[in-house]
Amino acid sequence: MQRNKAIDWSLIIAIGIAWGSSFMFIKVSAPVVGPMTLVFYRLFIASIIVAPIFIKKEHLKNIKDDLIPIIFLSFFNAAIPFYLFSQAALDLNAGTMSVLNGITPLFSFIIATLWLKLDSNWIQLLGIFIGMLGLFVFVGYESIEFSLGAIILCLLASFLYAFCSNFIFKTKEIEPTYLASITLLIAAIITFPFIFLENGIDLNQPNEVLLSVGLLGFLCTGLSYMGFVTLIKRVGPIKASTVVLIVPITGMLWANIFLNELITLTMISGCVLILIGVGLVNFFKNEET
Repeated sequence: MQRNKAIDWSLIIAIGIAWGSSFMFIKVSAPVVGPMTLVFYRLFIASIIVAPIFIKKEHLKNIKDDLIPIIFLSFFNAAIPFYLFSQAALDLNAGTMSVLNGITPLFSFIIATLWLKLDSNWIQLLGIFIGMLGLFVFVGYESIEFSLGAIILCLLASFLYAFCSNFIFKTKEIEPTYLASITLLIAAIITFPFIFLENGIDLNQPNEVLLSVGLLGFLCTGLSYMGFVTLIKRVGPIKASTVVLIVPITGMLWANIFLNELITLTMISGCVLILIGVGLVNFFKNEET
């Protein structure tokens, strides 16, 4: 099947740009509103934006046929990993979480090779390791925070993302924008009762918290999640998962533009390694079956 690679790379870059700010937004808002409440907010905001546009009447007529994968993804690709990263944000900085999230491509490679028997190769695996090394160099050892419980939460979330990426790739018969939209909507419904275990809905928050929650829901969850599901179905789980490797690069640019944070030579060196790794994964072999 012929594919427009310009669209693939546009999706990778656009999602990376959006996700580059996500850990910063989580770090700002999770300690204030609570991890579970933040998960509900981002899912609710995302779903009310995308669901009316991409969920059609014909989809709802046949929803019972797709109910199992929808519920599975609502739990394990949205609600649970979102909560795990929000909870980890109470003890880890954004850089540490980005490094741990950067293990997702390795998990995706292993699962795709063992479970789906996808056509991958050792050059792609080498690219994943180079990208992970670039992440570590980019963040810097001195910036890494060690909290065993929080690290385990991030690793579990990364594994769930990787597994669900492979699962999504198998659901080729379900339209990607519909699958993403209905998943976010169901996940929002699932998480709503749990917010009352924290502070419940409280909009009396600082402006920076409200802005962080709003952008996290609209940009980093709604639009990006739809783009990511589409990307998985276009290029497969291994290549799509390399988006998480470029997230720190775009995060660095956001911080430089809006916070005037310094870009160091070490960060640039890490960026080069990351881009080499992403290139090796994406320029060798297609995964379509």
